[in-house]
Amino acid sequence: MRLKEFQQYLKQEKIDLTVFIHPDINITYFTQLKPSFALLAITPTTASFYLSGLDDVPKLKGISVKVLKKGWEKKLANPKVKKVGINKDVVSVGFWEKLHKLFPKAKLVDVSGELKQLRAQKTEEEVKKVGYACKVTDDAFNELVNCWKKQKFKTEQDVAHFLEEYFRKHKCTTAFPTIAAMGKNAAIPHYHTSKGKLKRGFLLLDFGASYQNYNADCSRTLFLGTPSKAERELYELLLKAQQSAIAQINAGKTFWELQQSVKRGLGKYSSHFIHLLGHGVGIDVHETPSFSLEAKEKIKNGQVFTIEPGIYFPKKCGLRIEDTVWFDGKVKVLTKSPKELITL
Repeated sequence: MRLKEFQQYLKQEKIDLTVFIHPDINITYFTQLKPSFALLAITPTTASFYLSGLDDVPKLKGISVKVLKKGWEKKLANPKVKKVGINKDVVSVGFWEKLHKLFPKAKLVDVSGELKQLRAQKTEEEVKKVGYACKVTDDAFNELVNCWKKQKFKTEQDVAHFLEEYFRKHKCTTAFPTIAAMGKNAAIPHYHTSKGKLKRGFLLLDFGASYQNYNADCSRTLFLGTPSKAERELYELLLKAQQSAIAQINAGKTFWELQQSVKRGLGKYSSHFIHLLGHGVGIDVHETPSFSLEAKEKIKNGQVFTIEPGIYFPKKCGLRIEDTVWFDGKVKVLTKSPKELITL
């Protein structure tokens, strides 16, 4: 993905070499593979992919593939190298020191910012992969609803396992540990699914399939039993805020503006919305673009990200509605499963 563009950047910045080492996800980005261990060295004109002997040796366009053998450091070392790029976000102190030894006269420079922006704007191939992951995610949810009575789910784990098993049956893996949070457990946004019993109330689901290393991210909130008028109105308020945010997506608008718009839409419940409105999605479930005020990022063509407002009442309940969307001049919602309040 975008290897030539990255090489052009290296040329412009006069960076002789950039080195990525496992488990840097950018190795997967450039090679579209997830090896057990690897090192990727990119110069302005070449790219070399060093693999463990335990992995298959693939054929890659524009990248030479070699087996990583003892003494690889000597082959990589080059006293003429003056500038070495590193991904400062993930490089370890140990590897940092090793690079200093291999290139004693070189300056180590951070290229993480360029990598984030490069990955933020998805290619057509990437969007197709995310799109398939989203389709399987939707299908899993619809199957869950359709099979609810027949399956006789008893615990949060029963629900999570059902969704994850569906992913596996349809050429996907799980993008992240599935959250099935019942009642007061749903008030914890990053709750760890347990053997908590299903009972009357809101059941929050946060789930996503991963297809060929690309992820989907979706949240739906069901109601077990019959909701009261107040519970239904609370859900409708959240749904309206989520739909309004999606409708406001436009080039040049900042993600923070969307965040603030949702806060206003939630009115007296705005203080119960305790996390950012969304995040970028790709080979990482959470990646650029960022919705934070500090980032001040503007919406751009080609970006894939989530819109996921939530309302949380500690020790009582929580609701969240989340979609993965793609912006390419106009908004395309990639997760299409129903968002009206489903009661079971």
